[in-house]
Amino acid sequence: MHTQRIHFLDLLRGFAVVVMVLGHSIDAVLSPGARTSELFRLYDAVRGFTAPIFLFVSGIAFTIATEKRWAEYRVFGWTTTKRVMRFLLLLAIGYTLHFPFFSLSKLLHETTPAEYAGFFQVDVLHCLAVSLLLLQGIVLVARTPRAFAVTASLAAAAAVLLAPVLWEINVAPLVSPLLSPYFNQQQISIFPLFPFSGFLIGGAVVGHLFLTARSKNREQEFFDWVLAASVLAAAFGLLFDLLPMSVFPHHDYWKASPNFFLIRLGLVLLLTCVFGHLRRVPPHLTRHVVILGQASLLVYVVHLVIVYGSAANSGLAQILGRNLSYLQAMGVGAMVLLAMLLLVHLWNSLRERHLVPARVVQLALASSLLFLFVAKPY
Repeated sequence: MHTQRIHFLDLLRGFAVVVMVLGHSIDAVLSPGARTSELFRLYDAVRGFTAPIFLFVSGIAFTIATEKRWAEYRVFGWTTTKRVMRFLLLLAIGYTLHFPFFSLSKLLHETTPAEYAGFFQVDVLHCLAVSLLLLQGIVLVARTPRAFAVTASLAAAAAVLLAPVLWEINVAPLVSPLLSPYFNQQQISIFPLFPFSGFLIGGAVVGHLFLTARSKNREQEFFDWVLAASVLAAAFGLLFDLLPMSVFPHHDYWKASPNFFLIRLGLVLLLTCVFGHLRRVPPHLTRHVVILGQASLLVYVVHLVIVYGSAANSGLAQILGRNLSYLQAMGVGAMVLLAMLLLVHLWNSLRERHLVPARVVQLALASSLLFLFVAKPY
């Protein structure tokens, strides 16, 4: 049962990773003319579900890991400290990917306000890390897993329902420039907490329901419930759109609407149900997707550096530019995806057969980059 559960989660996360890598790669090099086609609109719609799926699965995984060691995570001991440090590391990686310069000196003394705004932007890693920290805070105050699930449900609802209001408020004068992008997109922000944290926190609630069903040997009933919930969520989202009035102020429907959030949540739940049934597929047929899901953070960081570049290198976006046809862009996406798969296989093989050298390589690379960042004067 444990293997099926891990397989199910990694399969769904792996699907999101595949769509993410292809989506970013194609977007970085696709010409403006190709973006007017119906095929691009379909691709863009599918790509829009990558982050919600990734956040939702991360929420499920959080609850499964937490309830397994509930007593340890309910106190701020060594186990909880290590978890918080991992979440803070995610946050640090998120900011590092947006460094305007690969030089601490230049970053401190020559960065313009516009470059700082880009550095402070909130993307999916920031949203993921802060949402996980929030969930851990709820665990520390909740007495039972059930109380955790109820509190998390209220937090998810607040993140979604407050979004239309917060998106109309310029919070920059009220909080620091570092914090304001977490509220809305009035500053540079791709995935502010409102409403995107609702996907992760909602996933945590679903994770609790999954474990409850699993303890009663009712996993099949759980996935039937997920299917019904997916239909209801999407139906209510569409129904609320048809009402002649709204209780929310004017807002960006595609980013902040609770109705559109319900529609997207419905589709995410539907995919959860689909991949829940695919857990019975022989592992050798889904092995590569699962492997990508298990190494999602590594793939996320490396493919972004390759595709969009960083403060230390030029990526495909700078080298090739948005000049390729759809077929050429899809070829680039396939090559990047293949490269990520080979990287993950290589890294897994190195860790399994040569753990100590793998750690040495990891430490040497990190320390070298840190030294160059600190020592480089320009």
